[in-house]
Amino acid sequence: MAVFVSHVGLESEQGRAVRQGGGDSGDGDRGKPARRRRRIGGAACVLAAVVPLALTSSAMAFEQLPSGGQVNDDPAAGINPAISVNGEDPTNADVVGGALVAGATNVPWAVFRQQETNGSAPPADQIFSRSFAGGAWTTRGDGTVGGRSSASPTFTGSLNFDQSQDGETPAIDFAGTGRTVPWATWYENTTGSGFGQNNVFASRFDNTGDGNQGKWIFSGQGRGTGGGNVPVPSLNIHTNQSAENPVVAGGSATNPAAPGPWVTWQETDTKPVSGKDQIFVSRPIGPGETNCDGVKPAGVKVAGHVPAIGGFCFQQTGIPRVGAKAADPSLNVDPTRNGIEPDIAFTGTNDSVPWVVWYETGATKLTGLHTNELVFAAKGVSDGITAHGGFHWVVVGNQSSGTLNKKGANKFGACAASATKEGQCSLNNNPNADAEDPRVASGTMNSASPTVPWVTWDEPVDGVNQVFVSRLVTSTGQFQIVNGGEPISTGTTDATRASITFSGNTPYVTWRETVGGATKGFVGHFINATSPTFVLDESDIPLTPTAQADVREPISSSCTANPFNSDGAACQGGAIGTPFFLFTNGTGPRSLFAGAYEPGAVTTGSASSITASSATVQGSVNPQGAAVQTEFQFGTTTAYGSTTTPQIIGPSDAVTTFSAMLSGLPSATKIHYRAVVISDFATFVGPDQTFTTS
Repeated sequence: MAVFVSHVGLESEQGRAVRQGGGDSGDGDRGKPARRRRRIGGAACVLAAVVPLALTSSAMAFEQLPSGGQVNDDPAAGINPAISVNGEDPTNADVVGGALVAGATNVPWAVFRQQETNGSAPPADQIFSRSFAGGAWTTRGDGTVGGRSSASPTFTGSLNFDQSQDGETPAIDFAGTGRTVPWATWYENTTGSGFGQNNVFASRFDNTGDGNQGKWIFSGQGRGTGGGNVPVPSLNIHTNQSAENPVVAGGSATNPAAPGPWVTWQETDTKPVSGKDQIFVSRPIGPGETNCDGVKPAGVKVAGHVPAIGGFCFQQTGIPRVGAKAADPSLNVDPTRNGIEPDIAFTGTNDSVPWVVWYETGATKLTGLHTNELVFAAKGVSDGITAHGGFHWVVVGNQSSGTLNKKGANKFGACAASATKEGQCSLNNNPNADAEDPRVASGTMNSASPTVPWVTWDEPVDGVNQVFVSRLVTSTGQFQIVNGGEPISTGTTDATRASITFSGNTPYVTWRETVGGATKGFVGHFINATSPTFVLDESDIPLTPTAQADVREPISSSCTANPFNSDGAACQGGAIGTPFFLFTNGTGPRSLFAGAYEPGAVTTGSASSITASSATVQGSVNPQGAAVQTEFQFGTTTAYGSTTTPQIIGPSDAVTTFSAMLSGLPSATKIHYRAVVISDFATFVGPDQTFTTS
């Protein structure tokens, strides 16, 4: 299979859509309860001020990537578009902006869970990855290295360790030198002696030009073979305990130029209450490791050493608190309850601080603590203590914080001392209400300030689940709910499964609601850095009903905040920073689609200040919630031939005018010109206009 490796831009010259404008655009997890560009030519110009006009309707159009096409469509790799993607909660897909070449424009990389009808008996769901550039999705992966199915895969594009087992809950992010290495995580059942439970796997895409070019390479210490011939690089703390819902994020506390893939997940443990899910986090050691001797969780030696599969080891982090002899470093505030569905992101200068969010649910065995669902966030603090994997974790809430250790009234840290303290350490709007499904993103609305964690979740208000967003306030060291302390959703039916990202210095959030009997996707962004206020951009994205696909619509952008783009202030490769998202639609089959923000119709305005060699021209457009690039094409014919210097209009839902001076024109000549608006995925043009130089 051919492997697409060029990441010069989100769209090639041939792949970018060009659209003609008109007039004004104008106007069931374990432990979880049931849910309630291109330039045309060159000419000097002088840019005029960008002037916002009247506000318009919040409804926007979004562009499907590609138009009329699915993400899950590559039969040759084993991705049959006539077969459904899985619909189990919490997610069937993830997406991130990234590039295989440092400094190149970031493009969408998706990972998803595809059902199959052939192969094993019964058929097993497979994990696939595809990227979007040049107007098309390209499958990323032509085999794997280090898996049980690597030697003879049924599905050439599958990432699964064992293709006879379901791969579930995939996630993806970029790490490595220059943030150029895609990493994927998921979980699947692993059979054999010492296993027999769900195990978490991490794999990286090889783009080094060696014999493994284009393959996914498993990574981690060998944990035994289970009676087979292939060492199993499980990330589990215990391979005989069931682990689920892993998420990966690239970052480093020591080397911002080469972020590593940190992974968080939930896993059952034996004490203090057997079978309760705990939140764990592992950091990478590598690349280039020859063995994982002394790394925890301990691997199984082969010829005297624990093999470092793929040249990596994964070291557990945190103060030991649970399990046999209290040796396992759980992040749960209350380890007698289930901690589930974690997420991870890196923030601060050079992405040096890991943050993990999750929620806890179920009855407690500790004195006086909460039994409702609570959302928590914890930051990793480097302490250099070997027994902690070099890090301990500190929970930070709306009103209080506490180290996750074996101290305090309930022997599990300050935040578990009482119900009051536990509520203060949570992110809940109401510490007595059920908050769940948190997601975290790194970013800042003020380009002069370091990135901080922004967290979204859903929580009932007057009996209806609404979506909240909170950010860390550096002056207080605590979280504060934005949007004036109010939810960003306002509907009369449950808003659920929120996802959050940054594009440049603007946060974006998606969620799902059922409106008029139909399930719809919602998406919007925040304005006003000093007092962030939410603006709804779209509320009519068609989705599979939640009863058939209780999944997130993951969102990312070509300019997520990281050390390689000045925390979103200078997008790699000259990208504009267009947000994009995945969404599941249809029922027979359920299909995976991608969408991106796009502007409204482009208007070409009049010319003024006309001289023998210059003129000022105007245009207008409603960016409809995302940044766009504007310019003018001009010349003596409708072939134009020259283009003004581009300018960027920031995210807005208002019709906005833009202008430029055309210079170096021939005298006494009719000049043709038109306004042009560009996103990272398409070019939109206004109608041709003319004037005659004096």
